[in-house]
Amino acid sequence: MSENSRRRVITSLLAGLSASAVVLAGCSSDVEGDIDAGMGNATPVPAASPAAPDTAIGKAKKIDEGITDAVLVGDRVVLKAGDKMFAGPLNNPIERSMKLDAKCGELAPGGPNALLPCEDGIHVITDQATEAAVVGRGTNYSAAVGLEGGRIIGAHADSNVVDVFGADGELASDFKAANSGSQLVVIPKADSDADVKLLEVNRPETSVHELKLDESRAGSALRAGIGVGKVASGDHVIAAADTKGNQLLIYTATDIIRLHQAAPAPEAPWAVAVDESRGIVWVTSTKVNKLTGYDVSSGTPVKVADINTVADPQSIVATEDGQIGVFSATGDGAQIFDSADVDKAVADFKQDAEKIREEMSVREPADKLPTGAGDTKGADNSEGETK
Repeated sequence: MSENSRRRVITSLLAGLSASAVVLAGCSSDVEGDIDAGMGNATPVPAASPAAPDTAIGKAKKIDEGITDAVLVGDRVVLKAGDKMFAGPLNNPIERSMKLDAKCGELAPGGPNALLPCEDGIHVITDQATEAAVVGRGTNYSAAVGLEGGRIIGAHADSNVVDVFGADGELASDFKAANSGSQLVVIPKADSDADVKLLEVNRPETSVHELKLDESRAGSALRAGIGVGKVASGDHVIAAADTKGNQLLIYTATDIIRLHQAAPAPEAPWAVAVDESRGIVWVTSTKVNKLTGYDVSSGTPVKVADINTVADPQSIVATEDGQIGVFSATGDGAQIFDSADVDKAVADFKQDAEKIREEMSVREPADKLPTGAGDTKGADNSEGETK
């Protein structure tokens, strides 16, 4: 290899490393604004063909309603389907029901309850499908989330204001953040970080924004793929579905939010759930009716399970004891996988997963650059080549 050729290779490598550093650590507070055509405003993509769910594992549950959101509340699940709310144990999730305004936003976890942001406030829904309270009555909210201590956080639908309510339901503070808060997610606490942080997901701008509650201010921000869908958090991991980019995004947020890794996902990923019992992130892909599991325990997402699901799987939950629930948004019912079912799905895919790990492992390049005088291993024999 000539000296000029070598310089070009090294320059390309350095440029690639610099670009990677920008992607991984680029945390600007100024990601709102113009985006490329086709980016942002992700929505679930309808299935391209009829569903053919796996029958060897899991149990089918008939639900005629289209379930768009699912949230775990203790050992029960709360579901949203248009103007109806359901609640029950995972093996009977429509045990109880109630009605609410169909125009309300996405169902969200709220500590001992579920939360529903609506045009008239944040509705607090119990695990028995009853309404316990309305917080921030009279304000239009686009997103909400609850904390373990009882505080409730709500993002205004028509401004960039975030409200913080105390455990008594009274407004404790408010501050300005990003516009278009589509979802609020609690960021897992680092052992050395006592501050409470949230992630505000902005689907129109396909970005994620850190919110520092104890400082009542917005923190770092980052573009999230091409068109971010739903986001979920677990023990030391934040997972996001890049619906338009067909990938799973893994973030860390110990100091500032960083994109840690990305992995290809089946077409149109939408819902995600963190399975802390296995170190697996589960992703549903609505266009192809798939549930895919990724082992993230090593820091690099590796596909470890592939399951055919009910049609249009827009919602998923993963319980502490290793069960998975997948719900159809077009009335195709639900699939309930107990822990043994999930373990079998992972075991059945083991050989494929090992091949994927082997392909992802770092190998010494066959044509490596010379390291010094007299080291010609891997270099071509074109001495005297000029460009």
